[in-house]
Amino acid sequence: MCSELLIHMEKRIMDKTKDTMKAFVDKAQPVIQEIKRVHNEFIRLEYFAFSPEDLYEDGGVIDYITDGPKSEGVANWEYPEAKYSPEHFDGPINAIYAQFGEETGAALLLEITPEVRASLSSGVVDVLCDRGEQGDIEFIRAWEESADKTVYFRMDHSYYLQGSGFELSNDCDQITTSLGAGLSHITQRLGLTYLDDMIDDLLYEASL
Repeated sequence: MCSELLIHMEKRIMDKTKDTMKAFVDKAQPVIQEIKRVHNEFIRLEYFAFSPEDLYEDGGVIDYITDGPKSEGVANWEYPEAKYSPEHFDGPINAIYAQFGEETGAALLLEITPEVRASLSSGVVDVLCDRGEQGDIEFIRAWEESADKTVYFRMDHSYYLQGSGFELSNDCDQITTSLGAGLSHITQRLGLTYLDDMIDDLLYEASL
């Protein structure tokens, strides 16, 4: 009985988090669309729901975009196997994607719950733990010690010779248990920090 109640409570919390992240994206859309209209045609703010298998490591970074089968004269995105837009994903990993530049300039807020940790590929975990040559043992310890907590990763998009994708942000603490801090990473990257008041309101509503 206790275990069933715990499962129910965990699902309720996860549903609230999903609703809060989606509400953040929805409420910010009027601002995003106006900026797109008059100033920056590349700006985007989208909610994603990834499955663990949607995320993959490539060249030391994380990505989720996959191309469909290649055929001469036919664009990859015409194939159903190609996945790149929010409607192509329907999994338990909540995420928010923010774009503010054409080729460079994008950020990702990635929610990792205890339930999905074990399903992530080792390559993705290595990126999230920064287990490269520049790996920080303190950060790796923080990942291990938060195994029973829902955490949020603040990530930035980077380009390298071997490819492109998302890696841990260098401008803030990359891992946090605070959804508000994670959402603030998105507003900061978009240059819309005045939306932080909206974040406070959404988090208050979620706590009721």
